[in-house]
Amino acid sequence: MDLLFLATEAGGEEPTFTDLNFVTAAWVWVAFIVTFLILRKVAWPALLNTMEAREVRIAEGLKKTEEAEARARELAEKQEELLEETRREAQKFLAEARSAAENAKNEAIAATQEEIAAQRERAKKEIDLERAKAIDELKKATIELTLEASARLLKRELSDEDHRRLAREVVEEVAGRL
Repeated sequence: MDLLFLATEAGGEEPTFTDLNFVTAAWVWVAFIVTFLILRKVAWPALLNTMEAREVRIAEGLKKTEEAEARARELAEKQEELLEETRREAQKFLAEARSAAENAKNEAIAATQEEIAAQRERAKKEIDLERAKAIDELKKATIELTLEASARLLKRELSDEDHRRLAREVVEEVAGRL
């Protein structure tokens, strides 16, 4: 805008858009070429280096991102494998625990059955002993009753040998009935 103002004051006429002042155009081209050369020598190499460094950083970042994604996938796969292995081990431990519990239950049942059988045997032996004792007591009581009854019947005393013989006969007869 200042250039237009200067051009207007110099010529006295009001310039139009299509008016071209060759001196001003030449200075503009000189300024452009000098600016271009300075920028080419100073700014563009630095700008180019900065852009190349940025491009390298972006490429490295992308490469690192891809590597990180690959590692993340590998870790996810390893984690899944570990999870699956843990599930299998847990199932195995559960099966072993169930088996151990079943074995313990069966052993407890077997031990209880053995104890019950032993108690039955003891009870049978005790019953047999008690029966034998009862039979012996019954025999003794029978012998005594027989001796007493025979003494009263005969109203006399029998010899020991007679008593024993009579008692044996009565006991054998009574035992034969049982």
